[in-house]
Amino acid sequence: MNFSEIPENPFIFLSWVTAIGLFISLSEATIKIKLEKRNSYRKRLELINNLYPKNLA
Repeated sequence: MNFSEIPENPFIFLSWVTAIGLFISLSEATIKIKLEKRNSYRKRLELINNLYPKNLA
């Protein structure tokens, strides 16, 4: 199969474009959710540390 040619049927081409777009979108959403979880965890730790400072002595 030669992948350098655009298929004759536009439905096949649009299906591939849609599938690639969905994959990119899902990947982006997954990364965004992970980063938000990490930032939320860091903010929570910072708030807890501000409320309960460690003794320096």
